[in-house]
Order: sequence, then C-alpha cells, then structure tokens
Amino acid sequence: MCLNLLKNENQLNDFVLRSMSHIINIHHIWNARLLGELPESNEWDKLPIDYFLKLNQSNYLTTIDYLENLELNEKVNYHDSEGILLKKNNSDILYHILNHSTHHRAQISLEMNRLKLLNSSSNFIVYK
Repeated sequence: MCLNLLKNENQLNDFVLRSMSHIINIHHIWNARLLGELPESNEWDKLPIDYFLKLNQSNYLTTIDYLENLELNEKVNYHDSEGILLKKNNSDILYHILNHSTHHRAQISLEMNRLKLLNSSSNFIVYK
C-alpha cells in the first residue's frame, strides 16, 4: 500500500496521508511502549510521504526482533496515551497493532477507490 501511495502522491488527499501516517505512528508508538522507550512521533502526526517506507520498515524489523525474543502470554507494563499504567499480554498487544492497521487500511482503500486511484490490495499477505 505504501508504494501505491508514493506512486500517486500528487493525487492523495489529506485523509489518506493522515490515515497512513496514523497507522505507521501507532505501530511505532506500540513498539516504543513494548521496549520501554519514548516514541519519536505522536499518533496523528502527519509524516512526509517519503518517510512512510522508512518508518514502516523500521516498525516491521523492530516487531520481528521483538517477536523472536518474547513469550506471547507474558504481560507487559506500559503507559497509554493518557499516561495510565496498564498491563497486557504480548499477544493481545500484537493483535491490537495488526487489527488497528487493518481497520485504517480498509478506510484508505475505500478512499483511494473514491479518488479513482489505482488501488492495491489492503490484505497483509498480498503486501508481504
């Protein structure tokens, strides 16, 4: 989906750009929470489109590294966006990241269709 956005950069509206930024930012924020780090961006920060691929790849590699070194049922302490301390299973957090992304990728896909832009599948397995 990121490559399709880059290809149609000049025709994209603010909704598409903000939504894609949001997906990437949220994944980055969750990675930071899981690693006990501070994120570099906030959930609705609008990213430059040429940064999408870079941060998306970084998110992916960070998550893969995390997956290789975790216990799925292990609980993780983290602070939510309001600063409240919470504790959840790794598996629930990772499922949330994926589910959140799917929700917004579907919205982007609908908007790309409405804009009559070539739209690639939003299915993760096609992307991968």
